[in-house]
Formats: sequence, C-alpha cells, structure tokens
Amino acid sequence: MSTEYADTLKKIKETEESSNKEVAEKRRALEEELKRLEAESDASIEAAKKESDQYIAAEVERARKSAQAEADALLSSASKQAETIASRKIDRKELTKVIDKAILSGFKEE
Repeated sequence: MSTEYADTLKKIKETEESSNKEVAEKRRALEEELKRLEAESDASIEAAKKESDQYIAAEVERARKSAQAEADALLSSASKQAETIASRKIDRKELTKVIDKAILSGFKEE
C-alpha cells in the first residue's frame, strides 16, 4: 500500500508539474500576443495621427488658396471699379457731394 500511495503522490506531482508547465507556456504565449497587439495598436495610432496631420495640412492649404482666390477676386473687382470711377469726369457739384459724404461718414463712425 505504501508503494501505491507513493505512486499516487508521484502521479499527482507529475500532473501538477505538467499543468504548471502548460500554464507557464500559455502565459508566455499570451504575454507575447499582448506585446504584439500593443505594438500593432501603437503603429496604428501613429499612422492615424500622421494621416490626420496630413489631412489638416491639406485642408489648411486648400482654405488658404480659397481665401487667396477670393481676396484676388475682390481686389480685381475693386480695382476695376476704381478705374471706372477714376476715368469718369465729375463736375464740381458731384465732387463736393463725394467729399462731403466721405467727411461726414468719417464723423459718423467716431
């Protein structure tokens, strides 16, 4: 009976060691998988950040070009209007009205 008891204890010990070894291997595999997933997520986050930075830069440039085009159009229009007004001959009465209006509007703004 003593050898049977010793054999049973030996089998229990072997089973325990085998289980511990499997658990350790599984743990190691899970830790490696976790590290791999963390590295993938870091790379994914970095790629998304880079993509968003590029998108923002492109949108800023597009907005700048749009604003520049709008400013150029306004400048061109104002220039044409100025040329039209400058080419007109105005008499003394109209000139007085324009000057009075400019002067009066200056006082109204203050």
